Amino acid sequence: MMLGFILLVIVAFYMFNSNNTGGSFFTNHQSQARTSLDILNDRYARGEINREEYLERKQELSVQK
Repeated sequence: MMLGFILLVIVAFYMFNSNNTGGSFFTNHQSQARTSLDILNDRYARGEINREEYLERKQELSVQK
């Protein structure tokens, strides 16, 4: 029983303090950085902004490049 507890502590420690992944086990790792357009698309998909706002901001982002 003591061995099981020790194993549980080791696994929990690894999950929350993993150095090989650059952070916590529960952190959402992405291979690429999110762009402004990705964030805009997500906000529109979630309904945070309406179509007019989406199109206006998308146009502004394409002009800035």
